[in-house]
Amino acid sequence: MSLERGLMTGFLVDRPSPEAWPAAGVPWRIAPLREHEVPAVSHLTFPACRTLLAGCQSRGESDQNHAVRALVAWSGTEPVGLVLAQIRDDDRAEKPSSTSAQLFSVSVLPAWRQRGLARALVQAMEKVLRQAGCTSVEVDYTTRLPALVPFERLLLSCRWAPPEATLLMSLGNCHDVIKAPWIGAVRDVPPGFELFEWAQLSADERACLDHAVAVGEIPKNLSPFADEEAIEPGISVGVRRHGEVVAWMTVTRSPFMPDALCYRSTYVRPQWRAARALGPLVLSEALRRHVASPVREARPVGAFGMSFKESVKMLNFYRKRLAPYCFSSYESRCAVRRLDEPLS
Repeated sequence: MSLERGLMTGFLVDRPSPEAWPAAGVPWRIAPLREHEVPAVSHLTFPACRTLLAGCQSRGESDQNHAVRALVAWSGTEPVGLVLAQIRDDDRAEKPSSTSAQLFSVSVLPAWRQRGLARALVQAMEKVLRQAGCTSVEVDYTTRLPALVPFERLLLSCRWAPPEATLLMSLGNCHDVIKAPWIGAVRDVPPGFELFEWAQLSADERACLDHAVAVGEIPKNLSPFADEEAIEPGISVGVRRHGEVVAWMTVTRSPFMPDALCYRSTYVRPQWRAARALGPLVLSEALRRHVASPVREARPVGAFGMSFKESVKMLNFYRKRLAPYCFSSYESRCAVRRLDEPLS
């Protein structure tokens, strides 16, 4: 599961009365964000993205070696829109010779909508990223987005590829999810296997896992060290067999949901998936630890995700055994814009 990322237009902005709207001919301009302007525009993006804004360069144009790109739409001295993106590390790009970027947010004040400003912001950002050498840009968002329909129309108008559903996601209170009957029916650890707290992972075991991720034996998106700075080591668990880590459930603090823990990465090595039930084992153990941990007071919610690329068996398990005990279920989607296509 990936940490939830969202994108919202009109974020935290009250809708003004029609008489307060600017006249149709009032001009606006788009310019790179400068460091001293950050306080004036920070309300136009998510709290979790404001650290990115703070990292913008002080010059009128972003340093080409700096990963963050932010463009502001101004009407006089008033910021009326913002688009924020970040260039990825090369190892996340589609090809070794390419560079990709992540679009984090685009926002336009309600009084300035229906003027083509959001489209102008996105297209201006595409130009900036193209000049920085990016060959693609993508955005991750969820169907909980209040502006879902207009946002997806915006992407289509900018010639982005149709969005694809990537994750089934659910939110549930850990006290409710743990009441699912299947959790009580989970078998003990199979003979020859050892369940351990993630904080007890040894240096040698870590090195082996790092190597397995590096050579592609373990998918990078399921690495137990993804978002490592946010991992709850006392809630996350692993399974060993003869000194080899064969399964894990890593749980992280969500930066987007202050009351939630993300059940970030569940993985069982392929040769141990059949008949061992190691997946349900590590998930149920992490849930028990979540309920028993003092962390639950501040973060009682569990955020769960299942990739649409998983097996039918895993998807059915998610839909039938987990989602019914959650209070909200939705999709995470991803859309991509190729920047190396000829401009029309």
